[in-house]
Amino acid sequence: MRYTICYVSTAIENLEQEKLEQLLQKWKEKNNDEGFKGILLYSEGNFFQVLEGEKRQLLELFENIRKDKRHHSVIQILGKEIDQTGYDGYDADFVTEKNKYSREAMERYYKPLDGMDVQTKEVAKRMLDVFIETSK
Repeated sequence: MRYTICYVSTAIENLEQEKLEQLLQKWKEKNNDEGFKGILLYSEGNFFQVLEGEKRQLLELFENIRKDKRHHSVIQILGKEIDQTGYDGYDADFVTEKNKYSREAMERYYKPLDGMDVQTKEVAKRMLDVFIETSK
């Protein structure tokens, strides 16, 4: 059974830009290789992530995410079984003042939500809206 999790968290204070870029790229490659789908966004010390995958593997991954010392205050917004996948793969990006007004970037962030069931889409969209709007 496919499963989706959406959460937000706060990065530890000493994560440098270069290290974050390396981590985002590493997670993007690893999650694509392992068959997880979704998106990870970072802005101003905060992470927003939607993950999709086989339930058992995804719950194991999320437990590891919760234990990761590079962030804290992990708040799970959504965790449910899904019938259809919204994402084609896994992506990771920085939300900046510049790209939050970029039509191309916003399409990358929002388009996969169209593949979700209505209830899941609404929750994920509201959280994504807040995350992007409060980014500088």
